Amino acid sequence: MKLRIMNPEELKRAYETDLVEAFPPAELKPLSAMERMRAAGIYDPLGLFDEAGEPVGYILLWKHPDGQYILIDYLCVPAKRRNGGIGGKLLRLARDFYPPDTIFIGESEAPTGDPAADSMILRRLDFYRRNGAASLSYDCALFGVHFRTICWAAQLPAEDEILRRHQEIYLRQFGPERYRRYIQIPLAPGEAPYPLSDWTEGPADPPAVP
Repeated sequence: MKLRIMNPEELKRAYETDLVEAFPPAELKPLSAMERMRAAGIYDPLGLFDEAGEPVGYILLWKHPDGQYILIDYLCVPAKRRNGGIGGKLLRLARDFYPPDTIFIGESEAPTGDPAADSMILRRLDFYRRNGAASLSYDCALFGVHFRTICWAAQLPAEDEILRRHQEIYLRQFGPERYRRYIQIPLAPGEAPYPLSDWTEGPADPPAVP
């Protein structure tokens, strides 16, 4: 199997088939946003392909401009390929794809208190822990969805540094006004997420340079 950056046609096919199947609308940004971010050099859509050239998994990565901090935007294994260890392989190969000092930030949906919904949420959190994720002390909320924050690093930086880079990734994309409207990093203990809304880029803001 080989991990590589997908071309635009491969990304479109992955989005229209496997990503829309795997993620609810509230958690899936538009394909057009991914394409713009890729064109700006801050988005690496990686696909894992088998010997026949068929995709067996995807890990889409959103990069801080410094190149050292990378947000795991989506991790997806097609339905017919699940439960075969591919998700863990994707995480390992992605870490090997970048320099050893790269810090990977992850966001995994937080338990809701609904046992039916939380079964899958808790399984996902356990999967990340089994695959080397460190749990951070702060949560976040994005467009009204509450997430736990996790991290992978050969040497874990100070958490306030991770938090600052996490904030900057979103602030540089959205600008100050939209960031305040949709993004809560961190989500304070007891603070409620904003009302649920779809990913939006809204009217252009001046670029933010923290």
